[in-house]
Amino acid sequence: MKNLFFLFLTCITLLHSQDDEVYFIQSSEDYFLLGMRQYAQSDYKSALLSFQNSIAVSPVNHRITAATMMLAKTHYAVKDYLGAKIICDSFVVRFPSSLYQEDALFTRGMCEYNQGGYSKTIQEMGKVFLIAQQGLNKEHSLKVIDHVATEFLSENDIKAAMISTENTIIRSLLTVVAAEKYFQSGKIDEAKNLLVGFSDSTEEQTLLQRVNRLRARIERGNSVKIGVLLPLLKNTTLGDSRDKKIAAEVLEGIDLALADYEEHSEPGQVTIEMDVRDSERKKNTIDSTIILWNNDNALIGVIGPVFSDETIIAATAAQQSAIPIVSPTATEEGISGVGNFVFQANSSISMRGKIMAQYAVNVLGAKNIAIVASNFPSAKTQADSFAAEVKRLGANLVIDRRYQRGETDLRSYMREIRKYAATLKPEYIVTFKGKMNVPEVTRRLVSYGLRTQTIDSILARDGSLNLTKLFFDKAKNVADSLKFPVQVVLPFADSLQYPVSSLDVIFCPISKSQQIGVITSQIAYYNLKATILGTAEWNNIAELELNKRYADGVIFGSDRWVEQNAITARVYSQYFQKYGRQISDNVLFGYDAMSMIIEQIKNGSITREQLANALSQVVNYRGVRNAITFSSSHVNGNLHILQYKDGSISKLQTYTYH
Repeated sequence: MKNLFFLFLTCITLLHSQDDEVYFIQSSEDYFLLGMRQYAQSDYKSALLSFQNSIAVSPVNHRITAATMMLAKTHYAVKDYLGAKIICDSFVVRFPSSLYQEDALFTRGMCEYNQGGYSKTIQEMGKVFLIAQQGLNKEHSLKVIDHVATEFLSENDIKAAMISTENTIIRSLLTVVAAEKYFQSGKIDEAKNLLVGFSDSTEEQTLLQRVNRLRARIERGNSVKIGVLLPLLKNTTLGDSRDKKIAAEVLEGIDLALADYEEHSEPGQVTIEMDVRDSERKKNTIDSTIILWNNDNALIGVIGPVFSDETIIAATAAQQSAIPIVSPTATEEGISGVGNFVFQANSSISMRGKIMAQYAVNVLGAKNIAIVASNFPSAKTQADSFAAEVKRLGANLVIDRRYQRGETDLRSYMREIRKYAATLKPEYIVTFKGKMNVPEVTRRLVSYGLRTQTIDSILARDGSLNLTKLFFDKAKNVADSLKFPVQVVLPFADSLQYPVSSLDVIFCPISKSQQIGVITSQIAYYNLKATILGTAEWNNIAELELNKRYADGVIFGSDRWVEQNAITARVYSQYFQKYGRQISDNVLFGYDAMSMIIEQIKNGSITREQLANALSQVVNYRGVRNAITFSSSHVNGNLHILQYKDGSISKLQTYTYH
């Protein structure tokens, strides 16, 4: 923790461009700029000399205050805290009206912090907060006060700091910290007494949220319960059933997340219990379980079920009981529409189509778009939502074609796409034959920038003029304004050796990865030069490699992308040590959903209403498998955008629907 705050100061820049003294001296400027470059490169020894030289040029030069302040910061950077404090003290006295007064006080406070003078640190940061005009200094001064009081001061020290400050915001912050420390040490009555004076109308919102969370913990105790409802099928003989296996793996992920939370427990941390129940994939069982949980005041939320059909039953019952419920896996549309206590941590099939449409239009800048999709239900749903979103965004859906399940000969669809795409860039041909007023023709064409010699050559040769080759996208407007007889020609529509590049994107939802080769090879054969966008089924490196001649460069959306970082390595290792096998997607579904709920509990959401409200505000929660952002419909609006290129799959970005 201390290292984090050691970095605070070096991250703060001098935000003002002008000092109090305005006597410009070039050599002072040169030394100062050199020192800033050296400081940025962490060459502090050289920076010290440069700032000293900038100051030494003249006691009234235009850089005197900035150079002095940077000299103090550089002493701080090399951990010469005494030297930095001496310079700051001198600065405060010598330049009382300088805009850098707050920087001097902040730097002095950080020196006290690193020397263990925690009470003095709070005093200095209090002064910074009172005079700060720089947003960062104001924000960071409160963070330092909060950190120091929480980590290093006793309840009595905090009370003394509360008495010594005249600022109501700082006093309120210290009061909250003291109440939290009392609660964590079991002094419940003392914590309650400190919170008595807080009013909803007078306190800052962030502090009020902390107060409300602490009040809830005091009232409820320091323990909550999460219900887990999965098709464990304990009373069935189908021991190897698919449903049972999926549920068991999801539960393993939930267990793993809770174990990780408990392993890193801190004093005063909320205790989380799990109440695991078998849904049996039966409506009566699900309904009776939710009723049972509704009567358990300690239970604040539910994870599960797994499949969409049972999730809609559980969601309806949970909404009626006002219990927040999070399905880690369900993808059907409309589940979260049951009510504001229902959440889908896995993006719905429809949402994925919308996200890909927004990515195509907003990121790729696509204007002309085609769809060629399987009529398999999931592919059809994504194609339908993609098409609707493209139209809503104002892009041009040129053609939308669906092929039957098992169909591999897509030539008729590709010919249609090529034909429609060709109509986007027709050639406008003017033929100068028969009776024609040559001087008038020449005059009009010259007004558009053509040379007389060019016109004469055209008339002498074959009497036709291709306006598209001369005026490109403006050809039709030119033809209309000239009022010449114009012939519209579709170039190369039937000549496959010529590429058609008028389409920006072709969206290709498929039902299984084996269709990758069917789609990409025929798009290539019909010479359609457009970016291919795919769905999660494209996330198959083996199939992409088999068809790399045609598939290189395809972009697809996927809910699965595991970042290679320390967190992932720890989770994978913990799972292997516990279960002796490689982690699966189902495990990660459970792990991410439970970890997200735990995060809200850690932040103080320990009632049903608080948890539901906190979940509705989740933005870019970084799970191991996927990121989670709950859109206004309470469906995860995040999707990883991946690309296959040069033999490997990489992530371009995580796109959030908006």
